Amino acid sequence: MDAGVLRTVQGHLTAEIHPALLGQSLEAAREKLSSLVLKWQPQWEGAILAYSGESLEGDQGLVLPFLPYVQLRIVADLLLFKPTVGCALVGKVQKVGSDYVSMLVLGVFNAVLFAKDMDKKYLPLASGALADGDGAADADGGDAKKKKKRRKKEGKGPTISEGCLLKFKVAQLKIEGDMLTIVGAMNEKGLGPYTP
Repeated sequence: MDAGVLRTVQGHLTAEIHPALLGQSLEAAREKLSSLVLKWQPQWEGAILAYSGESLEGDQGLVLPFLPYVQLRIVADLLLFKPTVGCALVGKVQKVGSDYVSMLVLGVFNAVLFAKDMDKKYLPLASGALADGDGAADADGGDAKKKKKRRKKEGKGPTISEGCLLKFKVAQLKIEGDMLTIVGAMNEKGLGPYTP
């Protein structure tokens, strides 16, 4: 993973709490921070992985007009996952489909590689019918497991299978609501199966 993808920043946030919770303001602030973990935050252009050093800024909350809530200002150190287009990431393969490979980055964030964005040396496995190892017959009537074994035996390049690690470049970041999906490419030198 490229340097700079994981960053620590000091975050300034607000939380709206009911006046009955003013005696537990710090706990309410922690609840607010916990609700943001693993979700895309546009103000930091990243997803919060963890927080620490949380405290309340100032000694009083702001009473909101027209609402029965008090606004608290929170300061915390935030560990952010901030991938950018062009950076290199490592993902663990979850499924190899007929025209894509799906992965998890950091065990949490979805990533996908489409066959059109992969080096040709990986495509026989990714473009075969079902390459996820479930034994289903492919378009030629053969078995996906047998096809994979045959490729290894013949020495026709590296294979991609469930559980392996892949190094890839970020081609696009798709954000739906507060969920991040990474679209990657693996068609440059130095990308592909990864051994830590």
